[in-house]
Amino acid sequence: MSLRILPGLICVALSASASAAPGYHLWYDENGQAVYSQFAPGEGRESRLVKPPPPPADPEGARQQLQDRLQRFEDQREDEALAREKATASAEQDAMREKRCTDARSNLENLNGPARRLFRTPDGVRRLTDQERQAQITDMQKIIAEDCK
Repeated sequence: MSLRILPGLICVALSASASAAPGYHLWYDENGQAVYSQFAPGEGRESRLVKPPPPPADPEGARQQLQDRLQRFEDQREDEALAREKATASAEQDAMREKRCTDARSNLENLNGPARRLFRTPDGVRRLTDQERQAQITDMQKIIAEDCK
C-alpha cells in the first residue's frame, strides 16, 4: 500500500468513527453541575451514556408530523385566546351587574326615604306619584333580586 493513501484512509476512518458516535456522556462535576460531553469523564466519576433519538425513517412522515404539531399548537393558541375573551367578557358582565346592583340599592333607598323627593326623569325633574313610586320600588327590588347575588 502506498504511503500517500494511508493519511487519507486515516482521515476517513476518524471522521466516520466520530459521526457514528453512540451519543454523549452525562456526568456531574464537583459543583453539582450537569456536564454533557462526547468523552467520558475519566476514572472515578460515574457517567451515563445518553443515546440520541433515531433519525426519522420517513422524511415525509416527519414533515407531516411536524405540520400536525404546528396545527395543534395553533389550535391551542386559538382556544386560549377564546378563553381569555370569554373571561374578559365575563368580568365585564360581572362589573356591569355589580354597578346595576349598587345603583338599584341606592335608588331603592331613595324611594323608601321618609320624604317625597324629586326625581330626575327624561322629561325633567319631578315628584313621583304613589303609584309610580311603588312601580319603581318593585322594579328596583326585581333588579336587586336578579343582580345582587
